[in-house]
Amino acid sequence: MKMNYQPLSDNQRRIQINAIQLFEALIDGERRLSAYAGSMVWKASGGKEYLFKLSDRRGYGRSMGLRSAETERIHADFRAGKAREKDRVRNLRARMAEQVRFNRAALIGRVPNVIVALLEKLRQSGFGANNIVVIGTNALYAYEIMAGVFFEEAITATTDVDLLWDTRSRLRLLTQDPVSLLRILQSIDPSFVRMGGEHFRAVNEKGFLVDLIRQMPDPPWKDVPAQLGADTDDLVATDIWNMKWLLSAPRIAQPVIAENGRMTLMPALDPRAFAVFKLWLAESPERNPSKKQRDLAQARALLALLREHLPQYPMDAAALKMFPKDVAERALGLIR
Repeated sequence: MKMNYQPLSDNQRRIQINAIQLFEALIDGERRLSAYAGSMVWKASGGKEYLFKLSDRRGYGRSMGLRSAETERIHADFRAGKAREKDRVRNLRARMAEQVRFNRAALIGRVPNVIVALLEKLRQSGFGANNIVVIGTNALYAYEIMAGVFFEEAITATTDVDLLWDTRSRLRLLTQDPVSLLRILQSIDPSFVRMGGEHFRAVNEKGFLVDLIRQMPDPPWKDVPAQLGADTDDLVATDIWNMKWLLSAPRIAQPVIAENGRMTLMPALDPRAFAVFKLWLAESPERNPSKKQRDLAQARALLALLREHLPQYPMDAAALKMFPKDVAERALGLIR
């Protein structure tokens, strides 16, 4: 198979490794800080004081008990722990701002800025790989960084991103603001609008497209959410009949780097599932013929990458159990 990728230079590899380690440390710091969300305050009631743990800005919370040596210790530990983790995150974010400049200077940022900004906003809102998955061409950026290579532009260049929404997953929001994919996009680029007649798609003034996709309900009239939130002006997911194959595949959350050096986690499919689905698309009568050669080129490039750089992802029947038997066997036949 032709290898449509090139290795990073030693300097680029060093900076990429440092960037990933730092970003993972920042995510861990944010996770630690989230354990101290809300506040603890003393409230008087009936002539006594009680310690309350407030969970949001509206004042909702629960009592931790009557004021005592134990609740005073809980209060002090909470305040000290929150201050400590705030300092940790503040320092890591300062280092990350510096790392962004290194990433940009080393030319290791590959993902379009708008995609990284969108995925980061979704991550900060509470979306993870169990909720939204990047399933189109842009997922190749996650796979190339896993292997420490750059795919050729011919197979990565695109002006759209496909987001597969797993409507089965429960979403634990980290924000109290209403969820709207379109509003998030507009906070990044105000020129994004929902396309008339294609409400699953948003487009900006440069022609960049964002598509929201879901598995077609079974039966089709089954009541399944079509929008992320209650905003009726938000994108309405389009239905595709075989997304259940991809939703059954393992998922990864890979740190990726934008063209401007900023970073986020890209939720993506197991690379084997991506490659096999691309092989299926390349032969599917449902596929636009003009896209089939590119599907095949992407599949072949990724399969070569797996064989040469990611042996921890063996291509065998067990790895493809999310696909129908005939699809998996056809793919394995083409690979061998």
